Amino acid sequence: MKRIRKSKIGFTLLEMVIVVAIIAILAGVITISIGTFISNSKARSISADEARSSAVVNIQSSEARMSELGFNNISASTT
Repeated sequence: MKRIRKSKIGFTLLEMVIVVAIIAILAGVITISIGTFISNSKARSISADEARSSAVVNIQSSEARMSELGFNNISASTT
């Protein structure tokens, strides 16, 4: 009688399930991290936009006050 030799080529089903489970866990962690990063980035962008808008309003109000006081053509009078 011939002996049938089992060659150990390939992976078992248990090994494949473990690998797929690890990949799924890593994908979940990465997805949550990316979502948090995106929401933090949006919040920082909104905050920066508000700061820029505030600066523009301050500059415009300063220019209006300077104009009221008669300092609107300082650069034209020095040349």
